[in-house]
Amino acid sequence: MIPESFSHVVLVTGYRSWNDEQSMRSAFNDAWRDWGAENVTRPVLISGHCPDGADAMAERLWRAAGFEIRTFAAAWSAHGKRAGFQRNQEMVDAAQVFREAGAQVLCTAFLGFCRKPGCPQRDQEQLMPHTPGHFSHGTIHCRSCARAAGIVTATVIHPSLPPF
Repeated sequence: MIPESFSHVVLVTGYRSWNDEQSMRSAFNDAWRDWGAENVTRPVLISGHCPDGADAMAERLWRAAGFEIRTFAAAWSAHGKRAGFQRNQEMVDAAQVFREAGAQVLCTAFLGFCRKPGCPQRDQEQLMPHTPGHFSHGTIHCRSCARAAGIVTATVIHPSLPPF
Protein backbone atom coordinates (compact mmCIF):
# COMPACT_ATOMS: atom_id res chain seq x y z
CA MET A 1 0.00 0.00 0.00
CA ILE A 2 1.33 3.41 -0.95
CA PRO A 3 0.76 5.94 1.84
CA GLU A 4 -1.51 8.71 0.66
CA SER A 5 -1.53 12.18 2.11
CA PHE A 6 -4.29 11.73 4.66
CA SER A 7 -4.18 14.18 7.53
CA HIS A 8 -6.23 12.04 9.94
CA VAL A 9 -7.19 8.38 10.09
CA VAL A 10 -10.01 6.79 12.07
CA LEU A 11 -9.86 3.01 12.29
CA VAL A 12 -13.31 1.77 13.26
CA THR A 13 -13.93 -1.58 14.90
CA GLY A 14 -17.17 -2.61 16.47
CA TYR A 15 -19.94 -4.89 17.41
CA ARG A 16 -21.94 -6.39 14.51
CA SER A 17 -25.19 -5.34 16.17
CA TRP A 18 -24.08 -1.78 16.99
CA ASN A 19 -27.11 0.48 16.55
CA ASP A 20 -26.34 3.64 18.51
CA GLU A 21 -25.63 6.36 15.96
CA GLN A 22 -25.60 9.11 18.59
CA SER A 23 -22.67 7.52 20.47
CA MET A 24 -20.78 6.98 17.23
CA ARG A 25 -21.31 10.58 16.13
CA SER A 26 -20.15 11.75 19.56
CA ALA A 27 -16.97 9.67 19.33
CA PHE A 28 -16.15 11.08 15.89
CA ASN A 29 -16.96 14.64 17.02
CA ASP A 30 -14.73 14.20 20.08
CA ALA A 31 -11.87 13.17 17.77
CA TRP A 32 -12.38 16.26 15.61
CA ARG A 33 -12.38 18.51 18.70
CA ASP A 34 -9.22 16.85 20.05
CA TRP A 35 -7.46 17.19 16.71
CA GLY A 36 -8.73 20.70 16.06
CA ALA A 37 -11.29 20.77 13.26
CA GLU A 38 -9.17 23.21 11.26
CA ASN A 39 -6.34 20.63 11.17
CA VAL A 40 -8.49 17.84 9.70
CA THR A 41 -7.89 18.50 6.01
CA ARG A 42 -8.15 15.00 4.51
CA PRO A 43 -9.60 12.37 6.84
CA VAL A 44 -10.03 8.71 5.97
CA LEU A 45 -11.94 5.89 7.64
CA ILE A 46 -10.44 2.40 7.83
CA SER A 47 -13.23 -0.15 8.13
CA GLY A 48 -13.60 -3.93 8.22
CA HIS A 49 -16.57 -3.47 5.87
CA CYS A 50 -19.05 -5.66 7.79
CA PRO A 51 -22.48 -5.11 6.21
CA ASP A 52 -24.07 -4.66 9.65
CA GLY A 53 -23.36 -2.84 12.88
CA ALA A 54 -20.53 -0.42 13.60
CA ASP A 55 -18.65 -0.80 10.31
CA ALA A 56 -21.74 -0.19 8.17
CA MET A 57 -22.85 2.75 10.31
CA ALA A 58 -19.42 4.40 10.27
CA GLU A 59 -19.12 3.98 6.51
CA ARG A 60 -22.58 5.50 6.01
CA LEU A 61 -21.73 8.51 8.21
CA TRP A 62 -18.39 9.10 6.49
CA ARG A 63 -19.85 8.69 3.01
CA ALA A 64 -22.62 11.20 3.87
CA ALA A 65 -19.94 13.69 5.01
CA GLY A 66 -18.05 13.22 1.74
CA PHE A 67 -14.98 11.64 3.39
CA GLU A 68 -12.84 8.83 2.00
CA ILE A 69 -13.08 5.22 3.19
CA ARG A 70 -10.60 2.35 2.89
CA THR A 71 -12.22 -1.05 3.44
CA PHE A 72 -10.65 -4.32 4.51
CA ALA A 73 -13.18 -7.10 4.11
CA ALA A 74 -12.37 -10.38 5.82
CA ALA A 75 -11.58 -13.27 3.46
CA TRP A 76 -13.79 -15.82 5.23
CA SER A 77 -13.70 -18.43 2.45
CA ALA A 78 -9.91 -18.32 2.25
CA HIS A 79 -9.05 -18.08 5.96
CA GLY A 80 -12.03 -19.51 7.84
CA LYS A 81 -12.52 -18.47 11.47
CA ARG A 82 -9.18 -16.63 11.55
CA ALA A 83 -10.20 -14.28 8.70
CA GLY A 84 -11.59 -11.60 11.00
CA PHE A 85 -8.50 -11.54 13.18
CA GLN A 86 -6.23 -11.45 10.12
CA ARG A 87 -8.27 -8.57 8.68
CA ASN A 88 -8.03 -6.70 11.99
CA GLN A 89 -4.25 -6.88 11.90
CA GLU A 90 -4.24 -5.71 8.27
CA MET A 91 -6.30 -2.65 9.27
CA VAL A 92 -3.93 -1.85 12.13
CA ASP A 93 -0.93 -2.30 9.81
CA ALA A 94 -2.51 0.12 7.31
CA ALA A 95 -3.16 2.65 10.08
CA GLN A 96 0.50 2.41 11.07
CA VAL A 97 1.59 3.09 7.47
CA PHE A 98 -0.54 6.23 7.42
CA ARG A 99 0.81 7.28 10.84
CA GLU A 100 4.39 6.82 9.60
CA ALA A 101 3.48 9.04 6.63
CA GLY A 102 2.45 11.80 9.08
CA ALA A 103 -1.27 11.24 9.70
CA GLN A 104 -2.87 11.46 13.12
CA VAL A 105 -4.46 8.06 13.85
CA LEU A 106 -7.26 7.03 16.19
CA CYS A 107 -8.87 3.64 16.69
CA THR A 108 -12.52 3.83 17.75
CA ALA A 109 -13.81 0.61 19.33
CA PHE A 110 -17.60 0.27 19.70
CA LEU A 111 -18.15 -2.52 22.22
CA GLY A 112 -21.11 -4.77 22.91
CA PHE A 113 -21.27 -8.07 24.78
CA CYS A 114 -20.58 -11.35 23.01
CA ARG A 115 -23.93 -12.98 22.28
CA LYS A 116 -22.54 -16.20 20.82
CA PRO A 117 -24.63 -19.08 22.24
CA GLY A 118 -22.47 -21.50 24.21
CA CYS A 119 -19.34 -19.36 23.90
CA PRO A 120 -16.61 -21.07 25.97
CA GLN A 121 -15.38 -17.64 27.11
CA ARG A 122 -18.80 -16.61 28.43
CA ASP A 123 -17.67 -16.25 32.08
CA GLN A 124 -14.44 -14.37 31.38
CA GLU A 125 -13.89 -10.71 32.19
CA GLN A 126 -12.25 -8.81 29.34
CA LEU A 127 -12.42 -5.11 29.99
CA MET A 128 -13.60 -4.25 33.47
CA PRO A 129 -12.99 -6.20 36.67
CA HIS A 130 -16.02 -7.89 38.18
CA THR A 131 -18.07 -7.50 34.99
CA PRO A 132 -20.01 -10.62 34.06
CA GLY A 133 -19.56 -11.82 30.50
CA HIS A 134 -17.19 -10.50 27.92
CA PHE A 135 -17.17 -8.22 24.93
CA SER A 136 -17.34 -9.16 21.26
CA HIS A 137 -14.25 -11.11 20.24
CA GLY A 138 -13.42 -9.31 17.00
CA THR A 139 -13.75 -5.83 18.47
CA ILE A 140 -11.59 -6.69 21.48
CA HIS A 141 -8.99 -8.28 19.20
CA CYS A 142 -8.76 -5.26 16.88
CA ARG A 143 -8.70 -2.86 19.85
CA SER A 144 -5.87 -4.90 21.42
CA CYS A 145 -3.86 -4.92 18.17
CA ALA A 146 -4.26 -1.15 17.83
CA ARG A 147 -3.20 -0.52 21.42
CA ALA A 148 -0.20 -2.87 21.04
CA ALA A 149 0.82 -0.83 17.98
CA GLY A 150 0.71 2.37 20.04
CA ILE A 151 -2.41 3.70 18.32
CA VAL A 152 -4.54 5.98 20.48
CA THR A 153 -7.80 4.15 21.14
CA ALA A 154 -11.22 5.46 22.13
CA THR A 155 -13.52 2.84 23.62
CA VAL A 156 -17.29 3.33 23.45
CA ILE A 157 -19.47 0.86 25.34
CA HIS A 158 -23.01 0.45 24.06
CA PRO A 159 -25.37 2.52 26.25
CA SER A 160 -27.73 -0.44 26.72
CA LEU A 161 -25.10 -2.19 28.85
CA PRO A 162 -24.91 -1.63 32.60
CA PRO A 163 -22.68 1.25 33.72
CA PHE A 164 -19.14 0.30 34.68
